[in-house]
Amino acid sequence: MGSASVTLGLPSTVLVGRAMPKKVFYEHLKTTTAIKDEFVHRINRIEMIAAIKETSVHIPAGETVAEIDVLGMQLSGAGVPHDAIDQIAKTVPNKLLFACLEGESCKLLAKRDKLYETAWLPVGETSLELRGATLDEVWSSLCSQVVFGDANPCEFAGRLSRRNELVSLRAQLEKLQKKRAGEKQIAKRNALWDEIKTIENRIVELEAQ
Repeated sequence: MGSASVTLGLPSTVLVGRAMPKKVFYEHLKTTTAIKDEFVHRINRIEMIAAIKETSVHIPAGETVAEIDVLGMQLSGAGVPHDAIDQIAKTVPNKLLFACLEGESCKLLAKRDKLYETAWLPVGETSLELRGATLDEVWSSLCSQVVFGDANPCEFAGRLSRRNELVSLRAQLEKLQKKRAGEKQIAKRNALWDEIKTIENRIVELEAQ
């Protein structure tokens, strides 16, 4: 399926459907050979799918967000070019949501403190909801759809922070449990057990919020 036919369920007023030359993103910018290779070999085509702004959706700009652009990336089948996508996100001043397209599948990505992404989904089942009273809220809602699979814009930054802390704590917990399983000294095993309990309690606390 070509990206020209992908609208992600967005209202017709925001749809642009304009091809963007790949060279714009790497020829005049400081970039590495590896990132340039991603643009050349892993992205077949870049298209501006939609421009979400006050004039196109009649939702007022927020304090930090005046426009959200949705870019379609037709991939060559060699995996998601995360570095190239990150380069585009750093280059374009507007907030960006990326739709990577490969065959009949679609993966959505959004850049916050880092790139967040959905699983691969059938293109026909991939849609975005524009929810919020301002474009700040719409951006939070779109990011929530990528990270959490829901369109709730409320407390997004707090929910994201909790999620990232949980991911980090679970990774620490797994390491400590492995370390304790291989530890022969009782005193060290007990100390590791205390660390494990502290992390487990923090995980319970975060999950309850």
